Amino acid sequence: MAPPAIYGEPKINNKDGTVFLEVTATGADPKKTQWFYGDKELDENETVKFSNADEGGNRRKFVCEIRDFDKPLAGEYKCVMHSADGSNHAKFTVTAGNAPDFHDKPHIVQRDNGNVIVIKVRAKSHLEMKAEWFKDDKPVKFNDRVKQVVKKDDKDSEGYQFLLEIYGPQKEDEAKYKCIVKNAEGQNQQSLNLVFD
Repeated sequence: MAPPAIYGEPKINNKDGTVFLEVTATGADPKKTQWFYGDKELDENETVKFSNADEGGNRRKFVCEIRDFDKPLAGEYKCVMHSADGSNHAKFTVTAGNAPDFHDKPHIVQRDNGNVIVIKVRAKSHLEMKAEWFKDDKPVKFNDRVKQVVKKDDKDSEGYQFLLEIYGPQKEDEAKYKCIVKNAEGQNQQSLNLVFD
């Protein structure tokens, strides 16, 4: 056996003023998991809730939900996970403020008789934002065939469309795609599976 291993990147999600800190790990004992804000261990209360869920493959997702998140709650959070053979931890830096908001579900559009597949994400933010694309949790490699496009949203003056365009789609393009949209105050993400019939 070994100490718990963290799987993938810890995530911070913001939804309608509630912040979710999420980390997935293998080999962690859910009963012994601790959450900290700075050096202080967090207790569950009306504002803070802990949960965990089996993700399969010995992986478990641990979530700390912070309701009515506001500036005084910003700072460093930590999830400490234990097994019989040691411990491991994930850190989260939570900034107060408004992460970008999505105002639509991500969707796939085909152009040019299916020779171009476009994954479209629509987001808005009161601050400048940028998008990062991931394919099966690895950064997308852009080239002549796979391109990233950003343009103003034609349906929302405050919004932008973040597009991932795949030219001449191939079987290897099938994957789970994730778009993380960030601004100076936080980040938000959407993902979808691209599968060819």
